[in-house]
Amino acid sequence: MFTLILPTYNEKENLKVLLPKLSDLFQKNNLKYEVLVVDDDSPDRTWEWVQEYSLTNANVRVIRRVNEKGLSSAVLAGMASAKGDSLGVMDADMQHDESILPKMLDLLKEKDLVVGSRRTEEGSYGEMKWFRRFLSYGATLMAKILLPISTTDPMSGFFVLRRTLFESSKNKLNPLGFKILLEFLARNPGIRVGEVGYSFRKREFGETKLSGTVMQQYLVALIDLRFGRFISWQFIKYAITGTIGIFVNLFGQWGYIQCFGMDTNSLEGKDILLPSFAVAFGFELSVVSNFLFNNHWTFSSRKKTGFVNQLVGFFQFNGVSLFGFLIQYSSWFFLVRLFQSYCPDFFPEQVTYIANLIGIIFATVTNYNLNQSFTWAKNND
Repeated sequence: MFTLILPTYNEKENLKVLLPKLSDLFQKNNLKYEVLVVDDDSPDRTWEWVQEYSLTNANVRVIRRVNEKGLSSAVLAGMASAKGDSLGVMDADMQHDESILPKMLDLLKEKDLVVGSRRTEEGSYGEMKWFRRFLSYGATLMAKILLPISTTDPMSGFFVLRRTLFESSKNKLNPLGFKILLEFLARNPGIRVGEVGYSFRKREFGETKLSGTVMQQYLVALIDLRFGRFISWQFIKYAITGTIGIFVNLFGQWGYIQCFGMDTNSLEGKDILLPSFAVAFGFELSVVSNFLFNNHWTFSSRKKTGFVNQLVGFFQFNGVSLFGFLIQYSSWFFLVRLFQSYCPDFFPEQVTYIANLIGIIFATVTNYNLNQSFTWAKNND
């Protein structure tokens, strides 16, 4: 049996045309099938129309997702619910040519996964606008440079695969983003991949889902697939947030000095390193900035909501940040003394900066692990 999964969001008008065409195609080719529509609670009530349609078409089912969004997670939800021993994914906007599905399934008998490709001799981008074509070329080039993939069109959202491949991969797949094919290809480098060419068609109804957020998700997925085994994307976001915090810290210190007229010229020698309200203000301002960025971006899946919960989280984050500062200072102090005692000729003028950089790295890794397991612990969701 073959299960075709159609992830949808505001695709009711397209489905009115597509579902009857699929039914005729599968019956003509004597295929035992089901069509599974996975809808993200569309405002146009796509899910409701499919429910009514399925009353007279037993081969069609619908899953309505109320609390989840996203193409990749919708596809995985459909695969988990599918009855077929072969699975397919296709957009519901009729830009994919459904007529090649029998050929793809025939090729699947000797392959693990078959891609509907726009980049073979038989395929083309059709009437796709030049800007979208440029983005597709660029994204494909990036994927081929960074990942061991064996298809001409890794950006395709049109493919079929054996159910056994899904079952063996499901615990490794990242449900975020919109290019689930890339996940199957990158996390299973040894699989047998086939291709069938098709011409990309123009959307008839509705609007494209391509946006800045979608492009960002693709970049995130690509980085995770390439480097995730070494450094998680979540840690990279944490480090980026910390880097931004450095500039916020310096800006806060400068702003305090400007507002309160502190005369830094009166401080001489070692006195300039003495703690000041300006330094404390800059540090605390960066803590506020980092907490907001981390809560809304780095740990967005565990985001703290509500005034009390956010306030508690902020104090937890503040405590971890202070602990991190102590680690940084202690590491700096220890390493400087170590180099001065045993390696006095090792970059004597730069050693303080080298030691401080190492201290920052230690503090960042420690703070990240503490915040992940304490401030944004999973049971705090």
